[in-house]
Amino acid sequence: MSLNALLSSMSQSSAAKMDPAILKIMKESRQQLEDSGLHQQALGAGEKLTDFVLRDASKNEFSSREALKKGPLLLSWYRGIW
Repeated sequence: MSLNALLSSMSQSSAAKMDPAILKIMKESRQQLEDSGLHQQALGAGEKLTDFVLRDASKNEFSSREALKKGPLLLSWYRGIW
């Protein structure tokens, strides 16, 4: 099974277990994002990002330039609830 097929299957399985009201909100939110065109401005896999510095919860700096000196850098974002 390909990764796309597996992800599609997982998505369908998850949606089948979800509260219909929540699923409706998620679908509407996704449609709003697509309608806004904002997603077309996002970087794609393999595209280059400018150097950046971020601070963590303890106010320590994280430099992308310094991290890349140690090897490849993988960035991942998730939407948390806090």
